[in-house]
Amino acid sequence: MTAWIFSTEPDVFPWSRVERDGRARWDGVRGPLARKNLRLLSQGDRVWGYHFTPEKSLVCWARAAGPAYPDPIDDRWLAVDVTFDRWLKKPVPLTELRAHPDLAAMDFVRIPRLSIAPLTPFQEKALCTLAHMGHEK
Repeated sequence: MTAWIFSTEPDVFPWSRVERDGRARWDGVRGPLARKNLRLLSQGDRVWGYHFTPEKSLVCWARAAGPAYPDPIDDRWLAVDVTFDRWLKKPVPLTELRAHPDLAAMDFVRIPRLSIAPLTPFQEKALCTLAHMGHEK
């Protein structure tokens, strides 16, 4: 299984809604790189939920409920259902990601406004340390 960062605008897609509803469709994501990454997503993959504004922090864990499918709004793009897992013990702000020597080069930090980015196992382990989370599957 792969781990991913999903960046959302909390006024449009708050992770608290996913927690409340248990499952939500993540759609409206646009861009060729986002579409490419969504095609690689598998059921059960871990999602690190990120709130873009105002927090600019990783805030939770979720899971891909299944593979991506055509976005109901525009089938040239993809959507995916996610299920909530848990809130991070310590949110991880973007400033900490940028300052961490092992995380500063990851796509999510390098490419502004990237909606979905893969994580290597090494990067995920570093994030678990920053978030005070065990590296649980």
